[in-house]
Amino acid sequence: MLEININYAPQISLLKDIDEQLTDAWNSVYKLQNLSEHVDHENGTNEDYDEEETYFSSKIQRIHLSLCLLLESLGYVQLLQDFKSGYSAYSGNPTSCSPTRDGDFHSSTLSYFWRFHKTTSSLINLESVETDERKQRVLLEAILRNTPKIVHDRKITPNSEAEVRNCVYDLLIHVFPDTMREIPVPQVTKTYKADLGVPSLKTAAEYKYATTEEEARKIIGGFYEDMRGYAGSEDWKHFYAVLFMSKPFFTVEQIRAEFAHVGADKNWSPILVHGEGTRKRR
Repeated sequence: MLEININYAPQISLLKDIDEQLTDAWNSVYKLQNLSEHVDHENGTNEDYDEEETYFSSKIQRIHLSLCLLLESLGYVQLLQDFKSGYSAYSGNPTSCSPTRDGDFHSSTLSYFWRFHKTTSSLINLESVETDERKQRVLLEAILRNTPKIVHDRKITPNSEAEVRNCVYDLLIHVFPDTMREIPVPQVTKTYKADLGVPSLKTAAEYKYATTEEEARKIIGGFYEDMRGYAGSEDWKHFYAVLFMSKPFFTVEQIRAEFAHVGADKNWSPILVHGEGTRKRR
């Protein structure tokens, strides 16, 4: 086994870059899945889908080139030949994504790249636990972004935050068995409770629900208190602020701009979604 030292610094840097490229490429797969629902099946066209597919294709090409360069620079001649030979099975249609039994898109090309990335990581004795966690967080984020579809598939029209949250929880426990609800995060003067959390990923999600623009505006401001409440926790390092709106009152770009303006914690990511929803009259 090769030892990590300064002589392998360029290869380690390249390996980490490939890791980031793979994460970005998997994100692209999840975007293609969402966009596929809006493709004009009669004409077979969708501008956003075509643009994302082009981006995904460029990612595939770059990862392939990076892996070839990595294996060559490490002197693994036979492994490089095996990689190129095996890739021929995917090179004809490298961006092909097929739905799994659960309906989620899967890329065989990326899975092939991942196996070689994982093998090479072990060969240079590089810890890849963080890489695995990052990939799992990408999957978790994709599920959170698909909240409206999850709720719709349950055939309900929610009228509260709890109903939305419970629909997502019922799905998450099958993907991440350690998913928890109302996780206590103690501070000096108060114990906060995160709506959903996956301890193995140190990731929590705070769900909010709005049926008016004014309500949504207040909720966005309320996220800042949550940020302070969860700050400094060693058990939870990554957070998602999920706002389910009955109409698209705001865009996620607006919220990101506001987060940046007020200096929000970098480990908080906003997710804005909208779907059918009502509010119970008191």
